[in-house]
Amino acid sequence: MVFFCIPCLVLLAYFGVMGIFFPKYRSYIKDGWRCFVDKLKRKDCSASFDNRMRLAVSMWFTERKMPRIGRFLHNKRNFEITLIVIGVVTTIISIYLFVLFISFMIESPCETGDTCSIDV
Repeated sequence: MVFFCIPCLVLLAYFGVMGIFFPKYRSYIKDGWRCFVDKLKRKDCSASFDNRMRLAVSMWFTERKMPRIGRFLHNKRNFEITLIVIGVVTTIISIYLFVLFISFMIESPCETGDTCSIDV
């Protein structure tokens, strides 16, 4: 079921972008893809990518003096639900911004005159 692949897909997209700018994240892309394919086949991640990322994120928050968030994200279910919510929210925002961009491309809010008003 694709619903359970969303956390790995969100992490894969994140590390795909980060891998462009920071070479140390490029190794995570292969592990993330392997985890995504394994979850599509309804198997556990053989590379333990999701567990490694869950522990890394919870340790990051704990080291920055936010132990409650670190403890919350250390729980596997909370971590996956958080990633799903982040993925859904960013998808909704991206779709809204894309529709707004297309509407501005079709009908420009600025006319050739002196006034320019943007109604959002």
